[in-house]
Amino acid sequence: MENEAEFEPVEEIVSKSQLKRESLALQALGKRLAALSPDVLDRMPLDPPLREAIALAQRIDNKRSALKRQYQFIGKLLRARDVAPITTALDAHEHQGRESIRQHHRAEQWRDRIVADGDAAIDALVDEVPAANRQKLRQLRRNHEHAGSDAKRTQYARELYREIFRSLDSA
Repeated sequence: MENEAEFEPVEEIVSKSQLKRESLALQALGKRLAALSPDVLDRMPLDPPLREAIALAQRIDNKRSALKRQYQFIGKLLRARDVAPITTALDAHEHQGRESIRQHHRAEQWRDRIVADGDAAIDALVDEVPAANRQKLRQLRRNHEHAGSDAKRTQYARELYREIFRSLDSA
């Protein structure tokens, strides 16, 4: 063991199956990127050749083999790049979208609860979100309750939803 410096490190052998899995993962990343709108893609850390390849994939009309080849090409381009910043930016964008959806669902639940339970639900919302305007919520609830037609009830339910959403957003 005197000549440890003479030994070269053994390269890890990667199987053909592992290479294929990595290639398919990069193609899947390309598909996720191609599903994004152009303004979101502009915020991603993409270089021009990759951006052009993604734009071309978005323009291809459901011709299966052509689109498949384009995704393979995008995967090839991604193989030559560090995909960590791209993946991080994409995950952050998707997380933001899920968070927005969660907030909309929360506002819908509060609206339904206020319509059903009245002042008790409004008080619970104000306790949870001090920024909520109790007076406006009560007025919108009364308007909804006393509306004559279904169209008016829907209008007040939407206004109630918007007010709740603004309250949750400012909290």
